[in-house]
Amino acid sequence: MAKTKQTATVELLTLDYQLAHLPSSQHRAGLAGLVLMVRWLERQPAFKNNSEVICKLTRLNEQGATLLLNLPGLEALFNEVYAASREEQEYSQTFKNKKTKEVIPPLREAERQDTDPKTGKTKTKKVYIYPVVVPKGAFIADCDQSGDQGYWVKLWRDMLWSILRGVPSTRKPFEARAIGSYTEDAVRVWQELLQPAEFAVNLPSTYFLGAQASNAENVPFKDRAQSQFLLHFWLFTAQIYVPAVINNEGKRDFVGYALAIPDVASLKTFCDELPGVLRDRSSKLSGYRPRDCVVDLAIEGALDIMQRLRDRLAIHTGEQAISDLVLGIDVIHTEKQGNNIRLLGVSRLDPDSPMIDKYATLRKALWSPLFRKQRLLNLVKKQPWYMGFDALLCSLPYEQSIGNDYFRHDVRESFKYEVENMAEEVNTTSIEMGEIPDEPLYKITIEALIYKLIGIYVSRKLDNKFQLKWSAVKGNPEKEQNYKKEKEKIARDAFLAVRSRTEKMDFINYFASTLCSVPQHLKPEDFVNLTQALYEDTDKVRTLTLLALSANS
Repeated sequence: MAKTKQTATVELLTLDYQLAHLPSSQHRAGLAGLVLMVRWLERQPAFKNNSEVICKLTRLNEQGATLLLNLPGLEALFNEVYAASREEQEYSQTFKNKKTKEVIPPLREAERQDTDPKTGKTKTKKVYIYPVVVPKGAFIADCDQSGDQGYWVKLWRDMLWSILRGVPSTRKPFEARAIGSYTEDAVRVWQELLQPAEFAVNLPSTYFLGAQASNAENVPFKDRAQSQFLLHFWLFTAQIYVPAVINNEGKRDFVGYALAIPDVASLKTFCDELPGVLRDRSSKLSGYRPRDCVVDLAIEGALDIMQRLRDRLAIHTGEQAISDLVLGIDVIHTEKQGNNIRLLGVSRLDPDSPMIDKYATLRKALWSPLFRKQRLLNLVKKQPWYMGFDALLCSLPYEQSIGNDYFRHDVRESFKYEVENMAEEVNTTSIEMGEIPDEPLYKITIEALIYKLIGIYVSRKLDNKFQLKWSAVKGNPEKEQNYKKEKEKIARDAFLAVRSRTEKMDFINYFASTLCSVPQHLKPEDFVNLTQALYEDTDKVRTLTLLALSANS
């Protein structure tokens, strides 16, 4: 904790922090943010050349840090944390005063040529130019490798203005510094830090996400002043992600922000490596956001930042594990709804190298956001890879599941890599292309068995009904197209039939009488295992059947 003298004439203040003594991951992330900000401040020419300003680290190790500063040093630090500028921005309509409803005059009006991307027609539209305050972002901007576009720092600014400073009245520190000098907050914090270590202050949600003025029992949210000081800095170390959802029309919508807050375990190493992690992020866009920030689940943000930190450690420190660097990642999913900031979810993920490895594989191998989202949900819940797909497939429109090329690709990839011993025991490629192996299927897992049975069913139906075999049409584009068309129809009809049979015996009867109606190469023990699973684990068999039909369509 901070060591201070309770006197009005204190000129130097020593703040000593230990990670283990801090009350939350936001405070520990704040200590890391403080270290990074001080390091960045020390590189600024104006700070270097001012001997009256003292703000420096006298100790930095894995367990904590010690900061020595005076009031001018605190002012200089806050001036960079809350640095902002006034810029001009175009809007399609005028603003109104919320109280009086009167139009706020813009700086000026202008006309712009707007071309419709669909029709190619160009029309003139009027825009209104208003002044806006833009937060600077300190070293976040320096780590942004997207050049003048500044995609990553723009993401940081948008989150700050939408969530942490979503209420306009909380933006005063930025707005005041954008138009001139402002030191009120630094002076107030300095006076608070001079108090005894136990001195408590209010804890607003501006600094601590989820905090309230008081809880349901009317107990106020409080924090020690020396701890709350760190909450000015955690936003520089939290990583920002944008969860995307697919709506009923198959289009993607962004839903709020997911803030991945690292629970720092090794302070010095974390502060050494994080700037490199930030610089390594891609500048490619997905929509209007950086591609690397778009996630299917909020908790995916924890997996992504742990993977990036681990990869960075592997390069620079060799054997050091990610668990040595962070105790876990707290993820807060929040969204601004009207004038309110809503917490949509709070979760935590602890370091798990096998889970991180699997995440890296899924992120690269899967194409469909809907499919990938369910796989990731199963991953973090440590459930079998196919769990939950029955409900998903029964609720999705046909066009977004079995009728979607990306979805079908992901099912095939999942069967290929997730089903134990499948690739070694049978030739997956031959069945996918409609050919039947001469040798019987060996004893394999239920997942692999169902996948092969469905593949054989579809290929034999093609042969019996249309006299179509892949070996006969391969190389002829017109015949290949017809083959794929008829194959998709057979798989789709069976898929819809299985999907409509939600009652246990109804599904079992259909599976036995239709899907098993063509000759299958089964050893007796495989037949017994399949029959047992069909009656004792019907939901699993039905889910795998739906997935296998999607893969073979």
